[in-house]
Amino acid sequence: MSYCINPNCPKPENKTEQNFCQTCGTKLIVAERYRPLRLLGVGGLGRTLLAEDESQPSKPYCAIKQFYPQGQNNSPKAAQLFNQEAERLKELGNHPQIPEFLAYFEQNNCQYIVQEFIDGQNLNQELAEVGAFSEGHIRSLLSDLLPVLQFIHQGNVIHRDIKPENIIRRRRDRKLVLVDFGAAKYATWTILAKTGTTIGSAGYAAPEQTFGKAVFASDIYSLGVTCIHLLTQMQPFDLYEPLENGFVWRQYLVNNPVSQKLADILDKMIHPLLKQRYHSVEEVRQDFRQLGIIQAIIQYQTNSPKLEINASFVHTLPGHSGGVGTVAFSPDKKSLASGSVDKTIKLWQVSMAWEIRTLGGWFSGQHTQDVSCLAFSPNGKYLVSGSQDTTLKLWRVRTGKKLVSVKSHNGGVYSVAFSPNKPLLASCGRDSTIRIWQSRRLTTLQVLSSHSSGFNCVAFSPDGQILASGSLDGTIELWHVPHWQKLETLAGHLNSVDAIAFSPDSITLASGSSDGMIRLWDIRTLTQTSIIKGNLLQVRSLAFSPDGRLLASCGGDNRIRIWEVATGQDCCILEGHTDTVQVVAFSPDGQTLASGSCDRTIKIWRVWLL
Repeated sequence: MSYCINPNCPKPENKTEQNFCQTCGTKLIVAERYRPLRLLGVGGLGRTLLAEDESQPSKPYCAIKQFYPQGQNNSPKAAQLFNQEAERLKELGNHPQIPEFLAYFEQNNCQYIVQEFIDGQNLNQELAEVGAFSEGHIRSLLSDLLPVLQFIHQGNVIHRDIKPENIIRRRRDRKLVLVDFGAAKYATWTILAKTGTTIGSAGYAAPEQTFGKAVFASDIYSLGVTCIHLLTQMQPFDLYEPLENGFVWRQYLVNNPVSQKLADILDKMIHPLLKQRYHSVEEVRQDFRQLGIIQAIIQYQTNSPKLEINASFVHTLPGHSGGVGTVAFSPDKKSLASGSVDKTIKLWQVSMAWEIRTLGGWFSGQHTQDVSCLAFSPNGKYLVSGSQDTTLKLWRVRTGKKLVSVKSHNGGVYSVAFSPNKPLLASCGRDSTIRIWQSRRLTTLQVLSSHSSGFNCVAFSPDGQILASGSLDGTIELWHVPHWQKLETLAGHLNSVDAIAFSPDSITLASGSSDGMIRLWDIRTLTQTSIIKGNLLQVRSLAFSPDGRLLASCGGDNRIRIWEVATGQDCCILEGHTDTVQVVAFSPDGQTLASGSCDRTIKIWRVWLL
């Protein structure tokens, strides 16, 4: 469809191939290249239309803002604001979370701004759909937007209209994008000293802004008010108490607790007195860094080269009705599988943060007890799951269909692992056996028995030569794969070994225990090389980064720790879960870390070396 740009056209819809409106005769192509397709919205300064750029072979979508003020009393001022938005966007330059400025022009006495089209929902729409934001959602929001706001302020621009409607969650990557710079003001010390026009949205504008004296801290105030609105689902006017000369938002948190640390930061963002408020975005970010919310960047100076780690929160995958105890990335890194005490297995599309499907069901093979372990086959076509119901199930990933289900270990299946280069699968349980299966049909090939009191975890080395198992008695057993001969028993832990992981080069084995220790072992010499203490309560899961330089761990609390393998020092601590973290897993490219928690969520983090 083509959409007529004449605001007074009674029938603006036209067929796609037409170049002139069949109702009013207006030319349908703007600036000889942009074809409007449909109306996106109408505001006080005009309309926004979805269009495609016909000058490019791919005909990419764009958004066209057409200046068309609804009231004529302040038309010159409205025209100035419209022109001002174009100037601000040009001055700011490119930022991935600000719509890219494409063009500004006049045609037939109308002004037009052309920008990148942001496909997604604004936060008010999201609030109506999903309900009040949790603390984790607010942390994610601030993690996304504070760097954007800092970028704007470094360009000497004050946005002046930050509110939920002007923040869009982009559908393709779930990133938040700040839009609508129609009220933005270029800030210099001379301009800031003057009183100007009162601009901004009622309830979100800072007190000084309502008197025409907006400063950088005014945007911080508006962002803070946006956060308390999303937390409480209450309008700012309803949260404001004149007798208190401030917001009383905490009393409206219904079954939605917020930590004291985050609440204090929000209170300082929305303080009515300018000198009691954060003066810069960097001040806010410094407080967040101390909490480990936005970024955990810690540098260590050792005898080895300096290692700089950057880890940041990306998004949350909600959906399970019980704690998440196991996650696994597909070999192509695009998908993630999760298993829960709610007895379900879910497949997720990682970059878009949406659920692909839930595997099985009450009438199609769902487990009847907790799903305790998952593993993708090396080609990514199959997924195997183990459960406390004592069964192993093999699923076809593409269809979600259950292919095979077998009863395996008495007392439940605790861990599964595919061989990287043979059609083999290993599983273990508390019945003191490790079973080796033909991976396509789940037929038993070998049973490895031990004198231990039961096994918690198994893992194949990346070269496929060694199978390692961790047991309740605190030992690790190594088996030579071709002949299934026991090579060695590694002792040292004071309690059960709950997690093991091989380094990508198959040389180092990491083990984690309920004793709170992580031990590193050299597989070539079968000796312990180092101990990582770190005041851990316990270690439930371990994961090496694909380059072998980092080791992620979790267990016993709500945090994830990332360690430098060479030095045994912790590089950063990731916070955001509200209950014990049960499992961590690196993506095959090492840029993404997934964590599953008793708080019933999966969180996705970006991790990279600077």
